[in-house]
Amino acid sequence: MKILYVIPTMGCGGAEILLGAIARNLVCKGHEVHILCLLPHHETWPNFPDKEALLNEVKVSVIGGSVKFKFLRKPEIDNSAFKAYVEHLNPDVIHSHLYLSELLSRSIQFKGIKYFSHGHDNMPQLKRFTFKSLLSKPLLANYWERNWLLNQYKMFNNRFIAISNDVKKYLELNMASYKSRITYLPNAIDTLRFHRERNYYKEKKGFHIVSIANLVPKKNHAFLIDVLKVLVNRGFDLTIDVLGFGPLMDALIEKTKNAGLEQHLRFLGNVGDVPERLWDADLYVHPAWYEPFGLVILEAMATGLPVVSLDGFGNRELMINGENGFIVPTNAEADEFADKIQYFIENPSEIERMGRNALEFSKTYD
Repeated sequence: MKILYVIPTMGCGGAEILLGAIARNLVCKGHEVHILCLLPHHETWPNFPDKEALLNEVKVSVIGGSVKFKFLRKPEIDNSAFKAYVEHLNPDVIHSHLYLSELLSRSIQFKGIKYFSHGHDNMPQLKRFTFKSLLSKPLLANYWERNWLLNQYKMFNNRFIAISNDVKKYLELNMASYKSRITYLPNAIDTLRFHRERNYYKEKKGFHIVSIANLVPKKNHAFLIDVLKVLVNRGFDLTIDVLGFGPLMDALIEKTKNAGLEQHLRFLGNVGDVPERLWDADLYVHPAWYEPFGLVILEAMATGLPVVSLDGFGNRELMINGENGFIVPTNAEADEFADKIQYFIENPSEIERMGRNALEFSKTYD
């Protein structure tokens, strides 16, 4: 088969790494795979693991294009480059990822192609109409786009993949007529990339924590600073390394300085050695108040780390409370989250027990 993936951009995020692994596996099975990006590569693209190997096996191109909506008018569509690419390749499957790709790849139909949409999160543009929609211009605009896209889905006989039960429920609630076309298929990782025998009792100074996420509001790093302050005030010697970049970087660094925590919290930006950072840690923490799945949680578990995470809804199926870590209510106070971290600091044998459980659990998502 010829398989065409359409995505907004190629970078070093969990979804992009997953897509690269899927693409390379399909090539190994004898399929031809192409990845089309609508936007220039993300600044994290140089850190993509085994990037050269991917590019040797999969054609990755940037083509541009857009679909722009104006209320009560037909959308303005720029899909000429996409149309030319598809006509030249003549794929058997077009598989789109994330909302921008949904719009462009469904703006023109080609005969003989099967269409799939990958539900990576709860896309707000697909939310069904409610009374609140009449009171909000953005919600009304979303509803206008939704009607256009649902009509395209019907015309294209579209099928959907949901990466978690939370995403599946969201799609079923907001696209009830497409319920039979939605398939639950959880995300996965290459566990071998992260596995190495861990020494849970090596000599070192202080307790070392890692957290990985883009620095955006839903990842909730400001809450993590509050948690750290609680633990430092309790007298614990610990450091947290935050891996990732985003628009909140400067504000978070400023909050860290104002709290006097510069020696305990480091924002390291985008790094290419994520497995090494996890192998060097004692615990992984994830403070996001919304998480459609939680690939980085799985990655941490695959290195033998237990996890302390807020309940982000989509990550519920990854956390077994008291077995591979702790999941804390979304609205918890910083003290409650800090209590779970303190438990591991004071009970190092539990790091090993839950870490080994986490490692075994991660293997079911290979």
